[in-house]
Amino acid sequence: MVSICVPAYKKPEYVRRLLDALLVQDYKDLEVIITDDSPNDDIKLAIAPYLTQLNIQYHRNIPALGSPKNWNAAIELSSGDFFMLMHQDDWFYDKSAISKFVEIFEKKPHVSFVFCKNTALHPDGTFVVLQAIPSLLTQLGSYPNRLLLSQVMGPPSNVMLRSSVKKKVAYDEKLIWLVDVDYNARLIKAGFEYAYLDEHLVNIGLHKDQTTEYCRENTDIMFRENIWVAQKIGPAAFKDILIYDYYWRLLRNYGIRSISDFCANKLSEADLLPVVNFMLKWQARIPSALLTIGPISKLLMALNYLLSPFKK
Repeated sequence: MVSICVPAYKKPEYVRRLLDALLVQDYKDLEVIITDDSPNDDIKLAIAPYLTQLNIQYHRNIPALGSPKNWNAAIELSSGDFFMLMHQDDWFYDKSAISKFVEIFEKKPHVSFVFCKNTALHPDGTFVVLQAIPSLLTQLGSYPNRLLLSQVMGPPSNVMLRSSVKKKVAYDEKLIWLVDVDYNARLIKAGFEYAYLDEHLVNIGLHKDQTTEYCRENTDIMFRENIWVAQKIGPAAFKDILIYDYYWRLLRNYGIRSISDFCANKLSEADLLPVVNFMLKWQARIPSALLTIGPISKLLMALNYLLSPFKK
């Protein structure tokens, strides 16, 4: 059985669209777990017509759990051999999508999770593949932290996992912006093997109400979570020059020129890894205008990397 875990919050029309897509799937051994953070009964009323057609378990969270705690709650309630965490605004594109995921598991019993092409749908109906660095798809086993550079796996809706995974890895409830990047990287670091399906199987809905848009409008969240993730991956991760360059550009792009600039993002000096502080001290001595010139910034980063005592 496959568990479809849906952490819901308002927008019942999105939930109906997802359930409609489940009804036409050719794989029928499903359970749908809906954990509802809504302040009203709109979701409960919306799913009522589907209760005789799908195996739905509805749970109302009082008080609301918030994301991603609600994600973990939905997963914990699942009882299938496999599970997918489906955001309510995403839905299946291919009628055989679930079958195709399960088929990979049957063919490759060593695989613990499978993900498909990260394909998003704009409100105007146009599709876009959100895999800025496709080469990462073949590098993740060796360089899981490089998901910071490009989240080629996409959101949780693209991924099906064996139930055994949930006993060892859960979403970090402190994070919002990088929560799926962190989760996916930890899956790989925990030794779980993956397979990639180079097919458009899931529609990732794009709209102005997404958490993604909220974070982009509140950039301190994005900066702060990158610093928290730096603490989680630790100094050893900075041996990878691409990760080093990522954090060099993070400081530059956010105009962090001092400890006070750093702390202005609701951080403390204790959150500053020595390796990141080493970059900060360098950049503070370099005219900002020079750092905005790509080739010069890259050259300075490389020199900083070579001289850094923290990558050894």
